[in-house]
Formats: sequence, C-alpha cells, structure tokens
Amino acid sequence: MSESSAASPVVVGYDSSDIADRAVSWASGAAERLGLPLRVVAARENEAAPVRSPEAVAAVHAAKPDLEVTGEDPIGSPAGVMVRAGEDAALVVMGSRGRGRLSSALLGTVSMTTAQHAGCPVVIIHGDDVDDRAPRRVIVGADGSSSSTAALDFALSLVGEGSTVSLVLAWSTMPEDSTDPVPAVAQAMLEQTLDGRNKEGVTIELVARPGSPRDVLVHLSAEADLLVVGRRGREGFRGLNLGSVAQHALLSAKCPVAVVTSRS
Repeated sequence: MSESSAASPVVVGYDSSDIADRAVSWASGAAERLGLPLRVVAARENEAAPVRSPEAVAAVHAAKPDLEVTGEDPIGSPAGVMVRAGEDAALVVMGSRGRGRLSSALLGTVSMTTAQHAGCPVVIIHGDDVDDRAPRRVIVGADGSSSSTAALDFALSLVGEGSTVSLVLAWSTMPEDSTDPVPAVAQAMLEQTLDGRNKEGVTIELVARPGSPRDVLVHLSAEADLLVVGRRGREGFRGLNLGSVAQHALLSAKCPVAVVTSRS
C-alpha cells in the first residue's frame, strides 16, 4: 500500500450537477496540495438510482493523472452518507445545491447536517468562479476559541505563496462610526488566535470590524476565495457556532465556506 493510500482522503460529494463538478475540481486541487488521495462519493437513494462516481473519477484522472482518486456510490440518505464518509476523511467537500431533491433548501439541510456532524473540516462550494487553484484571499473568523484557532490552521494548510489570510474578529460593541484603534481586548483575542503562526510567502492580517460576526464575515466573503469559520465559538461571546454564524455563512456567503471544529 502506498503512503497516499494509507492517508485520510479528501472526500467530495457528487451528483452530476454543475456545482458538483466545481466541487470535484476544488477538492482535487486541495487533495493535490495536501498530498492526499481523493474519494468521490455519490449517494444513491435506492438500487435503481444511477451510478455517478465513475464520470467524476474519469474527469479527475484526465485532469490530474498523478492524483490517486477512487469512487463509490453507497445507498442511503445524502446527509447520512456524507457524514459516514467523513469519519475517516481529512476533509469533506460538497456543492451548495444539487440535482432534483438535492436542490436548494434540501441541500441546505444536507450541508448543515454534514457540517455539524462530520468529524473533519467541511467545505461547501458556492459561486461559479471556482476551480482547482489554491485560494489567494482567505477570510478566517476569529473569536478567541479553540475552533477559530483550528480554522486558522486549516486555512494556512490550503494556501500558498502570494496568498493573504485575514483573521477577522467582528466587534459587535464597537460604535459603527468609530475611528479609534482596534480595542485592546479585540487585539488580544486576535493575537491569541494567531499565537505566532506564520507561513512563508503568506501574508496574515489581523482585522477587527464593527458589526455582528455573521454579517461582517458574509460581507467580506464577496471579495474572498474562501471563508473559514469554526463550528462552535467562545462560550458567552458573540462567537462562531453552527446555529448562527456558520449556518448563515453556509447559506449566504459568496465564496466557498469551510466549517472547522477544534476536534478536526
């Protein structure tokens, strides 16, 4: 068995939709950069449902012949299949909507369920301008929790030279018209999350913005290639948790969204 075969894979959900094709492209790029195999998972609701993974596997083989890629078409509910697929995965990637019953609101449920229960980071693909290139502009939500520290580590693992990672704390008590420097508590929280982390060739910015975390992060996502949030945030702080900030980001962000847990 090769080293990559023994490694936890990048898992991508597939259903032949356009957004699933973009998810496969994004996931293949991430797998290549992380040095991990790619596993295409196409859930089927019953035996009569078509087998879809071979078409995605063939497309990846054609684009990246050196990347190890496999496919599977398990029977089961999409959310259940993806959560189980994430049990041994390094990363799960899914499109924000899909074909037929997987479109729109239902995939919102599937993506939310997967993001809440998967034992690894989950990336939900939004937007048309998505491919296999490394993200150049990444926004990371910060609130001083272990989840936001894990979110920063995840972001740094995906970016390369020339990228910018902005560690953003939404300071809800700062007056909207404030021109004062970043409050000391916000600066301390950002520096606590950063904790001396760096990556050669990557710029890391510390940013505090007035407003609610959910609104600030979604607004900034319009200019980003990836938004990364923790699954749950700081106890007693207006932080990042799947019920509020991460959920809003999954539904409303203008770029791919990664949800990361401190256990990932």
